[in-house]
Amino acid sequence: MSVFIDRTFLLRISPRLPRFTRKKDDLYNFRCPLCGDSTKNTAKSRGYIFRKKNDYFYMCHNCGISTTFYNFLKQVEPSLVSEYTMERYKNGEANKNTKSEPNFEAFKTEKPEFKSSNIHLPTIESLPDTHYAKSYVQSRKIPKDYQSKLYFAEDFKAFIDGLGIEKDGLRENDPRLVIPFYDKERNLIGLQGRALGESKLRYITVKLQDDNKKIFGMDRIDLDKKVYVVEGPIDSMFLSNAVATMDSNLASISDVIDKSKVVLVYDNEPRNKDIVRIMEKAIDEHYNVVVWPEMIEEKDVNEMVLAGFTKEDVQDIIEKNTFINLSAKMRFVNWKKI
Repeated sequence: MSVFIDRTFLLRISPRLPRFTRKKDDLYNFRCPLCGDSTKNTAKSRGYIFRKKNDYFYMCHNCGISTTFYNFLKQVEPSLVSEYTMERYKNGEANKNTKSEPNFEAFKTEKPEFKSSNIHLPTIESLPDTHYAKSYVQSRKIPKDYQSKLYFAEDFKAFIDGLGIEKDGLRENDPRLVIPFYDKERNLIGLQGRALGESKLRYITVKLQDDNKKIFGMDRIDLDKKVYVVEGPIDSMFLSNAVATMDSNLASISDVIDKSKVVLVYDNEPRNKDIVRIMEKAIDEHYNVVVWPEMIEEKDVNEMVLAGFTKEDVQDIIEKNTFINLSAKMRFVNWKKI
């Protein structure tokens, strides 16, 4: 009954909530009337009313406010608070979701916490075998134990908008494989959307906070062991104790992991000027670097697996071709083709 009362009063104040829309059952979205939402883009709507058990709650992904519907109502339409309280009282819930909850002001400086439960999308594992997203994952031979950790978004833009994140250049109705990445405490810090069809942007990487590092795999590595660093998340899924930096600047991992503990595994592109340049720089800066042997024709780890190498084969090749300092320099000179 309390949900019915909350919903009734929400709909009564909805004309005062800019861009008010119902996303799905018990999930409503609008521009935050408390912080004003985005000043750069009036189309951004990052305030959400959502159901938790038998009550409604409010959260804004712009200012970080998180509170009960009662406290939200006090701020937006105080003239209705007495009537709302009376309705709850008549329903035997005078103290529920009202004064017994934390005061609204106490939440004003908090930032939203993102856990894996924030990803309200189907996992690849849950999709039927005939689904094109699952077929894509299987075609890449991604290990089965990752299928419960990867997601499918029918509309990637709508999903990102629903998280309250501003990201320019997203197209509507753009289905993508969603690869989440977390910090050591398993807080969701970013996402990568991989196109499942023809697209000018094969990969779209989104950070949830500007100061987050774009690193995939931090939640599953052992820092007491050697850490292998690759560019793409999918490549890292075939290696033991590996992370991905989302770009070719693999040495940036030293911001969070001691450089003596990492092995940089660049793509096997000896004719790519950018790869050659940054790889040589990493060698000069005394990193452990993989210099691919001439027998390897594939561009990256996933291509090697698709060509028939097992995960164990790839791991063994990497370990046997890891060099540092002078030995790395000598191998590098013979490897590069420019």
